[in-house]
Order: sequence, then C-alpha cells, then structure tokens
Amino acid sequence: MANVFDKDGNELRTPVAIHPGELLLEEVEERELKKTVFARQIGMLPGNLSELFKGKRHINARLAVKLEMILGISAEYWMGLQSAYDLTIAREIKHV
Repeated sequence: MANVFDKDGNELRTPVAIHPGELLLEEVEERELKKTVFARQIGMLPGNLSELFKGKRHINARLAVKLEMILGISAEYWMGLQSAYDLTIAREIKHV
C-alpha cells in the first residue's frame, strides 16, 4: 500500500485491507462448522464459499442477512466490513 501522510508531513499508519471472507472463515472454524453444511445453510455452493473465504467474492446485502440469521452476527457488521474493505482497496488503487 502507498504511504499516507498528514498535513504536517508525518507518516500515518497505512490501513490494512482485510477481506470479510477471511473473518467469516475464522468464525466458521471457531464454531467448528462443517463448511459444506454452512454453504448449504446460506444458499451457496461450497466452491463459491471457498472463493468468498479467499476474498474472490464479496458479501452483498442478501448474503449479509443470511449470515445474520445463521450466525447471529448483524448484517450491518458484515456490510460494514465489506464497505471498509472496498474503500481501502479503492484508495490504494487511487494512489498507484
């Protein structure tokens, strides 16, 4: 990522982009959920779920609501993670 500086020229900590799929994978593993069963519960093919875990797919509003229903973690949380990730990546692309 590009270095970011404040108005006085001091280097700021560069934000790290963490895809929400990575955090979802941690949650699934922590709960010891079988990935194929979880994929079925949220209406995804296992291969698509794997792509989400790897950051190759995004969490949309419909999926966020499904995650809320299955995991009990708010849809707003998942959407917030996706939005933060998307903004971080967009800012990085702008600096390149």
